[in-house]
Amino acid sequence: MAKLIMAQSVGMGGVNTPNDVKAVQGALNNLLRLIPPTRKLVEDGRLGSRPEHSKTVAAIKIFQSKSVGMVRPDGKIDANGRSHRKFNEKLSAHLAASVVPISGSLKVILKKNLEKYEGRVPHMYLDSVGQVTVGIGHMMTDVQAAQKVPFVVSSSRVPATAQQIEDEFNLIKAQWVRVQGAQKLPNAAYYKKFTKLELLNTDIDVIRDSHIVNFEKELKGLYGYSTFSTYPDDVKLALFDMIFNLGLTRLSNKFVNFNIHIKASDFKKAALESNRHQLSTDRNFYVRNLLSNAK
Repeated sequence: MAKLIMAQSVGMGGVNTPNDVKAVQGALNNLLRLIPPTRKLVEDGRLGSRPEHSKTVAAIKIFQSKSVGMVRPDGKIDANGRSHRKFNEKLSAHLAASVVPISGSLKVILKKNLEKYEGRVPHMYLDSVGQVTVGIGHMMTDVQAAQKVPFVVSSSRVPATAQQIEDEFNLIKAQWVRVQGAQKLPNAAYYKKFTKLELLNTDIDVIRDSHIVNFEKELKGLYGYSTFSTYPDDVKLALFDMIFNLGLTRLSNKFVNFNIHIKASDFKKAALESNRHQLSTDRNFYVRNLLSNAK
């Protein structure tokens, strides 16, 4: 949302037409990072029979207190009033920050390090937790996900059929029963003998670049669009490695203390909470070192 468009007042004592209420709810959801501990609002265009108990009104008051600077927030937004103008100022900043990508030089380092620690594997294999993976750490949760990947037949470079992809996915997945009890899990090369399909290098690069774009959006959403942009490059590299390996859900839910320290810009404390048990010592040290030495 680039701008909050509303015709009449919303909130305590407001006109509260459904379209205006819904617009305010959407704006608040775009600015959740500014109004903790507010959770995402249902954008239903309603404040209920008792607006004073509405979560939307509560969020408006928090916004007025934290962003508008009102000592006694009234929970009401007047069209073109002080709170409305501040909403549009914050939404504009949010949009600007969301479209500023990481620098080209940092992206070169990021790609190099991701390939170093994830590997570059053209065929399907199992990762350390038994998920079917390909390319530079591209995990495929099920057959349908695998069928969206542009596999080709290794011997002919002809595009693989949906059935060929399904058969190979299931064959690789079945290997987990054999290897999971091993003292040391086999590396990706072990699975080559079970495969007839592969990814072309150009497609591996496309998938990697798509991940980087999506993970950047998710990191900005988790830590704050403008805040993430101010982090030192070493911190950005560390966070990309964390989310690339863990995914957004595990990073946000399983690394609570880590995220508290990152949001407080206490990167040395975050380093102590960054360990991922299933990964190599080298990779954990890489991230811990980035955070410990960030300036």
